[in-house]
Amino acid sequence: MGDGKCGKHEYSNINQQKVDLMIKELNEHGISVSGNNPWIIDPKQYGIKLQATWDQGSSKLYVIVTDKSFLVPCSKIWEKIDPLMKHIEGLSENEMK
Repeated sequence: MGDGKCGKHEYSNINQQKVDLMIKELNEHGISVSGNNPWIIDPKQYGIKLQATWDQGSSKLYVIVTDKSFLVPCSKIWEKIDPLMKHIEGLSENEMK
């Protein structure tokens, strides 16, 4: 996995249950998720496409931006993703039920 168009962001404490929850939530919000580690995520906005890769051994999820409109600054994309991922990182097992 390279660094994509906006660098690579790493999120810790990601287990299978959190991966499943993320995919379910993305689908419920109309965001297309295809593949199976890596996943291609298409929010269908501004030409943005993401790739997420999970390293089960280290419990880390890596996300890169693979495509975007030149009008969208990388900082705006990460402003949306980072707070959501920080929330997911901190979820306990009981909070995911």
